[in-house]
Amino acid sequence: MEATPSRRPIADTVREGLSLWRGRREEIERDSSVNDAFEARRRRKLGAHATSLCAVALVAALVFWPLDWLVLDAVARAAFARWRVTVAVGSTLFLALTRLTSRPAALGGAFVALSLGGSMLAGDAMARAGDPGAPYVHLLHFGLLATVALPLALSERALFTAGIGLFSALGFWGLHPQHIGHSATALWWSVALGAGLVSVWYGHSLFLLARENFEHRAALGRWALELEERVQERTNELRALIRQVERVREEERTRIARELHDELGQEIAAIGYSLRFTRERFEKDPRSIAANLDDVDAAVERTRSLVREIVSELRPRMLDDLGLVAAVEWLARRMNDNGGLRCAVRAVGPMDSLSDDCKTAAFRIVQESLTNVLKHARAKNVEIDLVCEREALAIAVKDDGVGIARARVDNADSLRGMLRPGVGLIGMRERAQALSGTLEVLARQPAGTEVRCSIPL
Repeated sequence: MEATPSRRPIADTVREGLSLWRGRREEIERDSSVNDAFEARRRRKLGAHATSLCAVALVAALVFWPLDWLVLDAVARAAFARWRVTVAVGSTLFLALTRLTSRPAALGGAFVALSLGGSMLAGDAMARAGDPGAPYVHLLHFGLLATVALPLALSERALFTAGIGLFSALGFWGLHPQHIGHSATALWWSVALGAGLVSVWYGHSLFLLARENFEHRAALGRWALELEERVQERTNELRALIRQVERVREEERTRIARELHDELGQEIAAIGYSLRFTRERFEKDPRSIAANLDDVDAAVERTRSLVREIVSELRPRMLDDLGLVAAVEWLARRMNDNGGLRCAVRAVGPMDSLSDDCKTAAFRIVQESLTNVLKHARAKNVEIDLVCEREALAIAVKDDGVGIARARVDNADSLRGMLRPGVGLIGMRERAQALSGTLEVLARQPAGTEVRCSIPL
């Protein structure tokens, strides 16, 4: 069965309807640049709307003029003709003014004067066509509704709408006082009041929607610029990371080639020399080669150890055979033996179910963190925490070194320039993000640095 939607309280519905009118005025007042830009656009649009209204009035005055001969009597037709000529001439003059100047103040003043004057002349024409009981008088209400399309503030809209109504009444009753006591006068004023309120409400609602739309467009523009900057920033980071990876790869190739040539090559050459010398001694006295065989065996063992050392530096075998904890403990022992760091490893939770990608990323993040500590932190003690829960693997590397400033941790540019290569932390972050994880660097109190990483399982 489908759930029956609960009824909303009437107060919530009314409150939601009024929320547009309340708007975000505090935010608008704080963001003065957006407000100023909207005001400038509103003034430009006011001139454009006024021009379009005058063009519509001109076309309507000319197009509907022939209909007067079909629906109006001679008196009303003569009164309407005078008003139509006035509207056509006034609209033409205003359209010509728009060609001469583009100043919003001049166009706005001219449009207000034309609208008020046209309203009074419309009232005069309606009064000449008939008394308040005739249907012509209600055509004056269209002038009140025509203000809906104008982008005016609430006070301006209320004053302008009231002016249209008052000048229409002035033209009808002020110029023709004989109609003041008519019984239909009260009806016209009541309908005019309702039409004015509807016009103000609806027009201001459209104005608020236009302002909200402008603010949203401005916010989208800012967000687009911020997004573009972030994309450019990330692109620069990735380019730097690629350059660093290529540099490290070439350095690693150079180091391996040097070790193969210098150390492994020397050991192989020594083995070859020992074998040749052993062969010569064997031809002379087979019983005298025992010492040579011992030298060969020692050289082979040294070669095997050197190869194992090179392979372990490239990727520890125990990471695949014994798991992440054993590999991190081996790494900690190496840092203790070679770098003088006292590393303590604490592992919590089952680590057997970790994927190969997760183990590799976690090991490399710990390795890079220890390398940074050894190079830059001048620390003596390091704590490595590995906590495996059902949802994520949490990694924390804490040292008691010189630490980093809080501002440098918060500032991405400073973070990228914190290490000499500039991308050590970026590489760690990329490894974490490749597995949908997160990485952050925190300043410890009173001193030291903490690298936290979380990798979802």
